[in-house]
This record gives sequence, C-alpha cells and structure tokens, in this order.
Amino acid sequence: MPLERISRRIAAFFTIVVFLIVGLIAGERLFFNYGNSPTAVQGELDLRGWDWDRTGHLPLNGEWEFYWNEFKHPEDLAADRFGAPRYARLPGSWNGTTEDGKVLTGEGYATYRLKILLSDHERMFALRLPPIYTSYRLWVNGEEIASAGTVSRSEPEAKPHFMTRLAVAHTHLSEMELILQISNYSHEKGGIRQPIEFGPFESVARAKQLSVGFDTLLIGSLLIMGLYHLGLFVVRTKELAMLYFGLFCLVFCLRMALIGEMVVTQALPRFDWTLALVLEYLTADLSMPLFVLFFASMYPRESSRKITTFFCAVTLGYAVVIPLLPTVLFSKWLVVLQLIVGACICYIISIIVLAFLRRREGSGLLLFASLIFAATIVNDMLYAHELVQTTDKMSAFGLLIFIFSQSVLLSVKLSRGYGSEEKLSAALTQLNSGLHDKIKERTADLEQANLELQRKNDELSRMEKSRSRLLSNISHDLGTPLTTIQCYLEAVLDGIVDTEEQKERYLRLIHSKVVSMDRLIEDLFQLSQLEARQVTFKKQLMRTDRLIELLFSRYELDTRNAGIHYMLTLRADGDDPAREFSAVEVDLERLHQVFSNLIFNAIKFTPEGGTIQVEMIDDGEQLLCRVSDTGGGINEQDLPYVFDRFYTSNRSRNSAAGGKGLGLSISREIIEYHGGRIWVDRTQPGRGTVFCFTIPVANPQKKLDRQQSNCLFSS
Repeated sequence: MPLERISRRIAAFFTIVVFLIVGLIAGERLFFNYGNSPTAVQGELDLRGWDWDRTGHLPLNGEWEFYWNEFKHPEDLAADRFGAPRYARLPGSWNGTTEDGKVLTGEGYATYRLKILLSDHERMFALRLPPIYTSYRLWVNGEEIASAGTVSRSEPEAKPHFMTRLAVAHTHLSEMELILQISNYSHEKGGIRQPIEFGPFESVARAKQLSVGFDTLLIGSLLIMGLYHLGLFVVRTKELAMLYFGLFCLVFCLRMALIGEMVVTQALPRFDWTLALVLEYLTADLSMPLFVLFFASMYPRESSRKITTFFCAVTLGYAVVIPLLPTVLFSKWLVVLQLIVGACICYIISIIVLAFLRRREGSGLLLFASLIFAATIVNDMLYAHELVQTTDKMSAFGLLIFIFSQSVLLSVKLSRGYGSEEKLSAALTQLNSGLHDKIKERTADLEQANLELQRKNDELSRMEKSRSRLLSNISHDLGTPLTTIQCYLEAVLDGIVDTEEQKERYLRLIHSKVVSMDRLIEDLFQLSQLEARQVTFKKQLMRTDRLIELLFSRYELDTRNAGIHYMLTLRADGDDPAREFSAVEVDLERLHQVFSNLIFNAIKFTPEGGTIQVEMIDDGEQLLCRVSDTGGGINEQDLPYVFDRFYTSNRSRNSAAGGKGLGLSISREIIEYHGGRIWVDRTQPGRGTVFCFTIPVANPQKKLDRQQSNCLFSS
C-alpha cells in the first residue's frame, strides 16, 4: 500500500506539471493577439517606435483598406488609381460587412491594402501567413512574394487552396506597402480569419517552427497512443475501450494533420483542397461516436445504450451526407456538426460526472481532463463563428492534456493488473503446494540438488562469459596506454628528451596515462554490466569547447610522434552569432576512452604525413564531434558491423590496437548512455573515414554565464 500511494502521488505530480506546461504554452498562443502591440488605423500601421529586439514579431491587426469586388494591383498604386477606400478590421471574414447597402456573403473577391511605417528598414522582415479563405496573392512594395490557389473574378477560374506560408519581405524603404488579393467561391466564410504575423525573419521563423513542432508532437503522440491502444486490444479483445480510444486517436491524428500548420499540405503541396476540407469535417464528425463509445465502454453502468446508439447513427448519417454536398453548402451547415459535437460533449460529461459521484476508478482525473478538453472545443467552435477573438487551436492543447491523463490512467490500471496477477499467482502457488506436499517430501532432496546444480552451472557460465569479456577488454584497453607509456619511457631513457622541461612534460603525460589506466582497471570489472546500464558514471558539468580541448590535447604528442597533422576546429552554430558554447554533463574519463579509440584508430590507419581533423559543432541543442582522417578507409561490406562486439576483420577498424573488436562497441555503449549516438558519417577506401558522435547539451535553453563557466572549467 505505501508503494501504491507513492506511485499515485508521483503520477499526480507529473500530471500537474504537464497541465501547467501545456497551459503556459496555450496561454502564450491565446493572448498573443492581445498584447500591447499597435494596430492599424485607416489602413496605416505605425511601427516606428516598436522595439523589435525586445518584443519580436506582432500581428497585423486593425483597419485595412478594403476594396470589394475589385482587384487592385501595385501599378494602380503607382498611378494613384486606388480611389476612396473603405476599411475592414482584421482578423475577420468579410461576411456580414455592409457594402452599398448590401450585406456581403462569403462568396466574392476583394483587395486588402495596408501601409506599414518602419524606422529600422535594414532588417530582413517576414510575414507568417495563415490559411486565407480560399485563395490569395500578396504583393509587398510591388513584388509578389506569396500566393495560394488561383484568385479570379469568376468561380470557374478560381482554385481554392489552404496553406500556411512564411514569406520573406525584402525592403530598404521606411514604408512597406502590402496589397492582398483574395477570392472565395468554395467556402461559407471569405477573407482573413486568422492574424497575419509580421516581424524580423528570425522571430517569425522561430514562431512558425514552434507551431510546427507542437503540431508534429501532437500528431506523433496521437499516432503512438492510437497504435498502442490497438495493440492492447489485439492482445485483449475484451477491452473494447482500447479499440475505441485507439481509433479515436488515429482519426484525430489525421484531423490534426489537416488543420493548424496543415502538415499534409506542407508535405503534399498539390493535395486536393476539396478532399482536405471533406476530411477535416469527417474526422471531426467520426471522432465523436468513437469518443462516446470509449466512455460508454469505460463506464457502462453510467451510460445509456440507446443514447449511445442514437449519437452513433446521427454522426454516421452526417458522415454519409457530407461528401455528397458542395463545399460551400456543407461549410454553411457547420453549425449542424457543432450541435452534434456539443450534444456529444454534454452526454460524455454527464457520464463522467455520474462516474465521479459513484467514485469509479480514474473518474476524477478523467473528469478534470475532459472538462478542459470540452472547454477548448467550445472555444474553437465559437472562434469558427467569430464570436471570440482567441485562437482556433485551443482544442489541440486540450487534447494533449486528455491524452496524457489517459496514459496516466492506463499506467495505473496496468500496474494494478500486474499486482493483482502476482497476488493471484502467489495464492494459486500456495494452494497447489498443499496438494503436492507428499510428492515434494519424497523428491525435495533431489529437486534441491538439481536446483543447486543448475544454479552452479548458471553461475559458472556467467563467470566464464564475464571472465572472457573482461580479459578481452583488459587486453584491448590496457594494451594501447602501456605501449604509449613504454614509448615515453624509452624516449627519456634513450636521451631523446634532453631538457628538464621536456622530461617534466613527458612525466606528466605518463602520470596521466597511469591515472587513466588505474581508472580503467577499476571500471573494466564493471564493463560486462555496461550494456545493462549497471555501471556508475561520474558525470560533471563542462562547457563543450573546454571538453573537446581536453580530449584533443591528450593525444597531440601521439599524433606528432606518428608524423600526422592533428587539427582542432570549434564552432558554435545558431541564430545568435554571439552565442556562447553550451554545457554538457559527461563522464570525462569515459569520453577519453571513446576519444582514444577513435584517435588511435585514425593514427593506425593514417600514413605518415596524413591529417586527423577534429571538429566540434555546438548548435545549442547537442554537441557534434567529427573525427576525420585521410587513412585507408573502411570497406563497404564491413560498415554494418564495425560497432558489433567482438567483430574482427582485417579490413575494418576495430580498435586502436587492433584488438578483439571491443573498442567501438564500448564507445557506442558509453555514448548511448550519455543520450547521444555514434556512427560512421563517411568513408571511402584510400581517402579516409569520418566518425561522428553527439551528446545532448545539459540545458539548451539556458547559457552558462562567463563567470560561472570560468569557475567550473578553470582547472
């Protein structure tokens, strides 16, 4: 019981943490449009006082010039043929706008125009364009920079298309003129329903990358959860809730790929717009009966079979009708789908509330997550009718919270199932033992002897295997440093080293090798457990450039004695050119073991006069180390096996000393323990080989300040 309570508290803690993280991200998206950013007034947006470095990009909200049933071009501006403008407030569709006494519908075409006043016009600016209903062309200072679909004054020539874009706006002027032509004959809504974001290219691109990353995360989570639950259903077909939730995740996965950043159209630019819109409506519709069936299966006593059947029939009927209707017609009937969704939500909430009142297992967490999910769905439905000015992506955050809560409940349920199974197994074993007491009394000694013999055999087998591996590791990892120490001592004894300074340097190098060997002897007894992650790593925080310099410097004399050019290159990549190197948490001596294998392999196979190049790239997320040489290379047929334990071939680069093929396999285990990976990046017989390994940084969002890093790495 105490262990179960601790597990519950840990699960509750992580659930709260995830809710807070998702809430913060959702809050940032929700209130992005309501900052202190200026808005356009009568077609002009004054950004001369906007601090781009501090506040970044902003939405181009406010009053744009609006020309209904007119396609204005940049040459019309040059000839002053725009005429008296009307104004439309963005974001928002043109539906309901009064033009010459008529209330506009979604069908038609128009031109929007906005003048932006800039003070810092030497920057590279960018526009993040949302899906615009339903085709558009955009000019900036007379240059067309973006389009989607085909705009036209007539319906037959117009082609709708939805796609989010990042358009670069080059300008060297203090004014920026935006002209946006839009036509719509395929959707109930027309115009610009979501904000157009504008700002420095780095800021806008970062915002788009984060949005794409979140959508990809959600799609991947839905796909994994869907396949996982279907797998559980295949194993245990009685659990219908697993089937319904798995299908719901897969259907909603397809829906998330069609909305938001529209991953489908990004991957397939020619994806048919009508098919995408039909799938968007169908996935929203078909996910509801699966969701209802999931809750009805979870809490059958709290649900009604008749109501569940009714909702399934209604949603399936809607799914049959939608593909048969024109897009304009069924987009006008969006309210029908929303009423169905709303009714399903009310029914689901009533099931969970009743289950919570009856104290059903997991109902509390599921109720909390469902209420959040329902609130975000209601927000998106209100946003679709332009009743709120938040965002249409809130349901994605609510869904992520719901998926996490379901994963927590599934984990708790499985752990309890395993616990119950263990208890039943123990009880059954005890019962069976009582039935066979007499037989066990007569055969107890023989069974005990057999068990002891088997145990001894197993221990001997394990000891023999461990001894064999240990001897191979010792012969491999101690051979190279002993040879090096012998060379250093012979150099001192033969008088090659004739100055006190050189002798001291050689003695220090010998001392460092001896210290490293002492550490190796202690750790080699645990290498047999390395693959099982049972070896203790002594990690420390180090800056990436300091780490590579320490690794690099230890082998300068070895390469010099081999007559090989030995070079180091350090580079910190990223958006900020002044960005400092990141920090990594590593076991220095373990990485020396990896680096020693790579360098001595390179020395062994590189002829005198060749080059060994060590390059480190820190991109803020991971350290990439590339060790390249101009040696003999690796044959193509040996590449898949160079990291295998005990793989030996005269044609492959097994280790620094040509040992038992343990060096690269040990290196791979060490790098993977650090959360990275190691691979052969490039090789060509006669032209050399490039080995690469990566290590994730300790905290990619936080840079070490200079004072702290100097204190940490001055030794």
